[in-house]
Amino acid sequence: MHIQIAENIKLAPLVEGDAADILKIVNLSRESLGAFLPWVEGVNNIESAKKYILDRVNSGLNGSRWFKIYYKDNLSGVFAVKSICPDLNIAELGYWLSSDAQGNDIISQVIAKVPSILKNTSTKVIEFRCLEQNVASIKIALKSGASLVGTIPNFVSVNNTLQQLNIYQVDL
Repeated sequence: MHIQIAENIKLAPLVEGDAADILKIVNLSRESLGAFLPWVEGVNNIESAKKYILDRVNSGLNGSRWFKIYYKDNLSGVFAVKSICPDLNIAELGYWLSSDAQGNDIISQVIAKVPSILKNTSTKVIEFRCLEQNVASIKIALKSGASLVGTIPNFVSVNNTLQQLNIYQVDL
């Protein structure tokens, strides 16, 4: 099952067999991804890439759906509905792109299609969680119309710097 986002952008389910390709793009983008994604350091061989994928696709979280992003027919990143809280009807989104795919408005175009991706769910609100220094992800959240609704201080240390996690939400 593919989801066509735009002429050059499509989503397909993320599967264990994608491990070699995921490892390749993580290796090519390690510096840019590692600045904000603590898991990057641990994805350094084929087995750890498989574990990265399986931990996500088998998370057991309500409504979780993980996709690989193709841009111009190249695997370029991952997009996810990480979970849907059934009590609050909030869907948390997650995503990352390879360095060479960044700057092409890919994630904003994917997010514009989220209402159709979530049409058969109870979702009423989309949530983005961005580290305070991840300016690119914050811009994407704000561009989608989301507002800052909360923070979690000292959430994670990345490059020996404690960062707070900003929580943004927008009505679907």
